[in-house]
This record gives sequence, structure tokens and C-alpha cells, in this order.
Amino acid sequence: MRWLPVCIMVLLCFQTSFSQNIHGKWIGKVTQNPGGYSELYDLELDLTQRKNIWGESYSFEGDSVRIRFGLSGFISKDSIRLNENLSWMRENLVPVSWEACVKQFILAYRKEGNFEYLEGRWTGVGVDDLTKPCIPGRVILSRTIEGLNKFLEDNKDLIVLPEPIVRASVMPPVLDFGPKFLNTEPKNITEIVVTHPDLQIQLVDYMKVDNDTVSVYLDRILLAKNIRIAKRPALLNFKLDTRIELHELLLYAENLGLVPPNTSEMILLDGEKRHRVSIVSDKEKTAAVYLRYKP
Repeated sequence: MRWLPVCIMVLLCFQTSFSQNIHGKWIGKVTQNPGGYSELYDLELDLTQRKNIWGESYSFEGDSVRIRFGLSGFISKDSIRLNENLSWMRENLVPVSWEACVKQFILAYRKEGNFEYLEGRWTGVGVDDLTKPCIPGRVILSRTIEGLNKFLEDNKDLIVLPEPIVRASVMPPVLDFGPKFLNTEPKNITEIVVTHPDLQIQLVDYMKVDNDTVSVYLDRILLAKNIRIAKRPALLNFKLDTRIELHELLLYAENLGLVPPNTSEMILLDGEKRHRVSIVSDKEKTAAVYLRYKP
């Protein structure tokens, strides 16, 4: 009768191949490979898990993109399969030239310390033409903002981001860091020595979220417009012109939020190094961070 316990153990292993509870709210990022409308969105899933899974997905980017679907799904071995349903579409706000995607997610659960994650890929079709495939991408979700922020800091190279800005010319440009910028005065916060030309900044609200919005300029050239500061980091990749030693990074306040001044925390990722800088800008002064390139 030794075979009986073995059979029972095999059966139990089969029944519990996925025993984690994914019920509840998940927050994170959804990417789209190059050629899509935008390469990084915010994503929220609100899931109810019983025998099967159902719930709601919410993809958004600032105030210009808001897409909300009802979804359903199931667990197959270690894979979590979720399908948005076009007939359950609850919100569809996109720019005129865009088309929302009905997405299918294939995710896997994992846990690192106290943080839980759902990670995987998505595919989809356009809501206006179900025969037209969308450019796919990756998904990373966490139960907490702290867990999401940790993943983004530790895995910056795994997140699909806009292509780095490359400046190519025979002669290096002559930079003019004048005393005025968009009717404000650049205020030198700090100077950071960097050793890599490919850099990333993450902007996050370290106080109460109050609708602060900034635009980012590198050497007086716009990198990103109207970034809303929130508890989830806004990510921006850029590339330094290696022919120039000193670069200027400006964080211009597009508004003062509900509680002036405009505040945020900037995390600069230079290879394995991380630099944290508190940013304060208003309508008179623009925060300036200087990057000295020394490979």
C-alpha cells in the first residue's frame, strides 16, 4: 500500500500548483514595444478570485489616456490568464489619432521579501478593428507602491522606455546656461558627477500628492512635458552628449499644485549608482541639477 500516499501527494501537488491569493488591487506599469502610441502607461487591476477570476483593469497616462475594461480570467498551472472584454468597456478616453487595445495578460506571481508581484506580457487587438493586432508589451504589478518603486529601481533596464535622445553633430554645441529661463531664475540645487552617458531619472512625490506638474529640460532642450508628480515614479531615459562635460537638468514648475511650491524627489540612476535630490520649483525659480560627465 505504499503507492497510496504517493498518489495522494501527487494529487495534492497538482491541486495546489498555484495556491497564492491574488484577490485585491494591484498597481503598476504596462509597456508597449517600439512603434506603439506610448511606451509606458500606468495600470491598475482590481481582481476577485474564487474558482475563476474577474474584475476591472484601468490603464491611464496623465489626463489624456483613460481606458477601463471589465475582465475575466483563470489560473492555468503557474500562469494567470486575464482577458479584457470589449462588451465590458467602461471608459475610453484617448487622443483622436489613437485606438485603445483590448488586452490579454499572461502573468506570473512571485514574492520578494514582503513584496508581491504579478509580472508578464500582454497582447491585444484594437477596439475599432478586432482583426488588427496591437503592438504588445510587458506588465509589472505590485500590491503596494513601495513594492513597485523598489522593482523600478532594481530593474530599470527591464522596463521598456522611450529611446534615449541622441545628439549627433561634428562639433559639440555651445551651451548657454543663461540667468533666465522661461521667466524664472535657474536655482542650482546640486552638482552630480556621472560616469555613464545613458541615464534615467525617476520623479516621485515625497509629500502629499497635490497635482504638482513639471517639465524637464536637458541643456535647455525639452525632454518631457507636463509630468504629473505622484507616488508612482514617472520615468525618463536620456543620453548625455559625451563631448560636453557639464550638463544642466532643469525641472520647470508648470503649476504650483494645491500647496505651493512645486516639490518632488528626483532619483538619478547612473549605472549602479543612485542619487536622490529634493526638488523645489516655483514661478520665480526653477530647480537646476548639474551633471558633470566623467567616464
